[in-house]
Amino acid sequence: MNTVIHKAGDRGHANHGWLNAHHSFSFAGYYDPKKEQFGTLH
Repeated sequence: MNTVIHKAGDRGHANHGWLNAHHSFSFAGYYDPKKEQFGTLH
């Protein structure tokens, strides 16, 4: 099993005013094809 570390500075960011979020994986308006198809998360 490979371990992939996502550092805080590499995360996607979305500020919705009421929610200031950082994403490790593609989500909502943030898309990064290199951060798809992960297996089991630990």
